[in-house]
Amino acid sequence: MTEGESGRPVRHWESNPWLVPVLTLVAVLGIVLATYWPALSARAQYMDDKFYIGTTLTQHPSWASVRTFFREVFAPSMVNGYYQPLAFVSVMLDFLDPAAAHSLLPFHRTTLLLHLLNVALVVFLLHSLFRNWITAGLLALLYGLHPMNADAVLWIAERKTVLCAFFALSSLLLYLAYARHAEQTGRGDWKRYSASLFLYGCALLSKPTALPVVAVLLVLDYWPLGRLGRRTLVEKVPFVVLAVLSAAVTVVSQVHSGEAGTVHFIKFYYVPLTIAYGVGFYLLKVIWPTGLVSDYLYPQPLGLTNIEVLGSAIIALGVVAAIVLSVRRTRAWLAGGLFFFAMLLPTLGLIRYTSSIATNRSMYLPMVGLLLPLQWALSGLWQRGVGALRVSAVRVIVVCGGATLAMASAYATRNYESHWQDTVTLLRYYLSQQPNDWRLHTRMGNEWIQLGDHRAAIGEFNEAIRLNRGWTENHLNAGRALFTVGDYAEAAQAIAIALEQTPNDWRAHMLMAMTRQRLGHLEGALQEFQSASRLAPKAAVPHFNIGNIFAQQGKLDEAAAEYQETLRLEPRFAEARRALDGIRGRTPDGHGP
Repeated sequence: MTEGESGRPVRHWESNPWLVPVLTLVAVLGIVLATYWPALSARAQYMDDKFYIGTTLTQHPSWASVRTFFREVFAPSMVNGYYQPLAFVSVMLDFLDPAAAHSLLPFHRTTLLLHLLNVALVVFLLHSLFRNWITAGLLALLYGLHPMNADAVLWIAERKTVLCAFFALSSLLLYLAYARHAEQTGRGDWKRYSASLFLYGCALLSKPTALPVVAVLLVLDYWPLGRLGRRTLVEKVPFVVLAVLSAAVTVVSQVHSGEAGTVHFIKFYYVPLTIAYGVGFYLLKVIWPTGLVSDYLYPQPLGLTNIEVLGSAIIALGVVAAIVLSVRRTRAWLAGGLFFFAMLLPTLGLIRYTSSIATNRSMYLPMVGLLLPLQWALSGLWQRGVGALRVSAVRVIVVCGGATLAMASAYATRNYESHWQDTVTLLRYYLSQQPNDWRLHTRMGNEWIQLGDHRAAIGEFNEAIRLNRGWTENHLNAGRALFTVGDYAEAAQAIAIALEQTPNDWRAHMLMAMTRQRLGHLEGALQEFQSASRLAPKAAVPHFNIGNIFAQQGKLDEAAAEYQETLRLEPRFAEARRALDGIRGRTPDGHGP
């Protein structure tokens, strides 16, 4: 402590304005890093191998891959879902590290780094709005440690979530800089504005749930910037254009490649209840994050007779009522609520493209909205105190309360993190929380297949079928597993159900043909292989199998014709070449008997 010109002691941090922000960032990021350090060695995969790290395009980084990611706009081949080229590029770049060929470390390292950057951006955002580093650091720490955000950090396939948040938060910060510059100088700064718009576009190309950021800009104009008007509405036109384009691409691409190939719009009379349930559910999970799973099933029934739905709706309505009452005194809670609701809206299930009504990762950006009014309130308390309590006492209470919540969050996140040591452990944990989720049983069955335990897989597939008989893939999964262990009669029964549900699935016809072949029913197998060849005219394998059956029956001309068709479709099919040469070698003219 030194003495200033006025004789008042000058504290060290007042003479060094960078000391407090640097110490705040170091402390916050250090605690978040220490909490998530075990994530670097996590081995659990949750569809990552299917969509992100198990495909040729990402495994072999090249400009050709990048072009493919961006070119496949309306029907992405990489994932069953929406357009997200920057997320694919991000994962692809991790493969530049040779360790990515045999380890998940490079992927976890990048995701954790992005999460740390996002926590830092939250600190800067809160400080930019309310000019208090300590309270901004405490709230950003709670954000960085909150268990609901753990999925976005631990799940490789959610790279899109942290990448999208990085671009979206950066866009918000640059927009604030643009707005402040316009307020001070009376004119806009096209560089800051253009950079904000560009980063918004990058967020949309990472994950289209960033679309409501344009609404959040208007919310910030309303409060705390206080500049909402005709000019600010005109400013948003380029953002709205990007948002509309992204929304159109998202719906079309989801229809073409999403789950079951369709997008469902819920009936209008369910909209209020769905919104109320979703908002209440997420708010409750934020306050009391227990029983966490990656995806939450729709409550059955979705009505007020269900105590879970009723409770969530009451929470949502209570929060709305409290916000309305607060508007007379401050706009803070209304603005924070609008930020939260706008960012959450795309994931509330009004447009259904999955069988989930809620996910933890959906809170990664909306949670920032909840921090705004808290930062406003804590900053005020930090400066003025409360009633008879001195400012110093209030500051101690704020820091101690924040530290206690941070420790509780770190403990809960570490506990959740421990389930990610391997895929079986993770799925067992999820099933302990949601035993009636047929999707989890299906994924556990597929994991047992990967580990070579087909009997365990059959049990999981059968349980998935019991919970949802209408999902054809489960019958096929059970049929494949039963075929592998030699239970051909049971396999035929499972495959027959799949064929009843989807008679034009050539894979099911192939599996039924191989099963009948093992049962000695050659004519039945031949018919199924022929059906598969008609349904998949570009597939070589059905013709090869048809040729094999003709060869067994002594119909060598027919067999040779099928092998020739196989080689026309797949010239490198070595087995078909050997079989054809074998037939030609058995005849004097080399063409048949």
